[in-house]
Amino acid sequence: MFMDFVNPGYYLYFLPAVVFLTIGIASRKRRIQILILLVMSYLFFWLASGWHILLLFISTCVDWTAGKKMHESENQSYRKRWLQASLIVNLTLLGIFKYLDFIIESLNFASLKFGSEASLDTFGLALPVGISFYTFQTMSYTIDIYRKKQSPYDSFLDFACYAAFFPQLVAGPIVRADHFRKEIEQPVQTNPYRFRLGLTLIIYGIAKKLVIADNVAVHANAIFVEGDHLANIGLIWWATLCFGIQIYCDFSAYTDIAIGSAHLIGVRLPENFKTPYAATSPQDFWRRWHISLSTWLRDYLYIPLGGSRNGQRRMIFALMMTMLLGGLWHGASWNFVLWGFVHGLLLIVHRFGSKVGFVDSFFNSSGRVGILISWFITQYLVFFTWLIFRVEDVSVLIPSMKTFLGIGGHFDLQEMYYTLPEIKVLTFFIAIGFVLLHGLSGKLNGGKMWLARRHPLIWGTICGLMLTLAFYLRPAETIDFIYFRF
Repeated sequence: MFMDFVNPGYYLYFLPAVVFLTIGIASRKRRIQILILLVMSYLFFWLASGWHILLLFISTCVDWTAGKKMHESENQSYRKRWLQASLIVNLTLLGIFKYLDFIIESLNFASLKFGSEASLDTFGLALPVGISFYTFQTMSYTIDIYRKKQSPYDSFLDFACYAAFFPQLVAGPIVRADHFRKEIEQPVQTNPYRFRLGLTLIIYGIAKKLVIADNVAVHANAIFVEGDHLANIGLIWWATLCFGIQIYCDFSAYTDIAIGSAHLIGVRLPENFKTPYAATSPQDFWRRWHISLSTWLRDYLYIPLGGSRNGQRRMIFALMMTMLLGGLWHGASWNFVLWGFVHGLLLIVHRFGSKVGFVDSFFNSSGRVGILISWFITQYLVFFTWLIFRVEDVSVLIPSMKTFLGIGGHFDLQEMYYTLPEIKVLTFFIAIGFVLLHGLSGKLNGGKMWLARRHPLIWGTICGLMLTLAFYLRPAETIDFIYFRF
């Protein structure tokens, strides 16, 4: 049985069992609670990824040992060797299982271009579920100990639970060690409000995934997978809009379910999104999108590479390298590298362009017109990058990019209507509904939090409506979470 957040078994058996054992049977018995969470987390990962559970265990043991050794010594070279050992093991495992075949394929392509017929065989390695997330998470632990920003966990079980905690293990959010340690210092426990908030987040996530993400995905796939009618500007814009909605609703739905699941057992995980499609600049977007990753990249890549305190050239280098590596983190494909490059370029242009008078008047204006213009420009560019993110096939990507930018394309509503799949009206209203709800959520400072505080009758009615919509409006085939591939 494969285990993930779209598997009914997770809600019918696995999660209730964890809550019952942790909060019911082992109430106020911290050590037993940690052991239960650790065992259930490894069971979850084994059901999700099979023997790849060994890779998680290796990373956990290496980083636990490295953290202890660095903390016990004041010898800088000794501490540095243990940090290097931790980074080498983690990055080697990540490199082999995620990037080795990509490197071989790239070398084979390059050799073909230069007239060589020699080629290397790929290994066909399956990508371990969640390896990018838990690798970054445990690497931050050893780096922080090396920097003397935190001390190691006192217990191996506590650290292993941190590394494998099942709600955020597969697709984040990327949790810092100190944050998790504070959550489990005392026996984990919940209360009526937190329990209701947890259920609200889970129901909210299920509805967002099945009703919005999976339905709009049908239209995005119809254009980008089939590769037909790529010169129609309307089709490319619509398919890109659908994918932008899909990836946000898909990923934030996973995050909602993860945070909600953790709330049920009394653990608070950090928020990962803050209405990103309300951003009014590229920098503002990255403050709102995948917050745990963007702050990780800032703290462990951008600042160590020089940041913004060592001159403009160093800042440009640090910013571009950070976004290129951030793009590559998402997947072993050149379109992800291009996606990171374009985002790096947008950040650099905005950084310097905002110093120009008329540009600054738009992006930093408090007036409604300036805000609206800066929002429109930002979202147009963000959705252009989603086009790059979505399409790996160069034969589809290049003409799609040209059409999106209005280069050599045409606008044909009739062609657009007959090309899209049958669920046209439903998908259109779902997309419009998402835009309105996304904006309303920003105004309410989080619709989920607002809902969890309503009267039980109102809360139950709205949650029941969301579950009903999820049941009746879900597409015939449920799509895996996008970030399961990263």
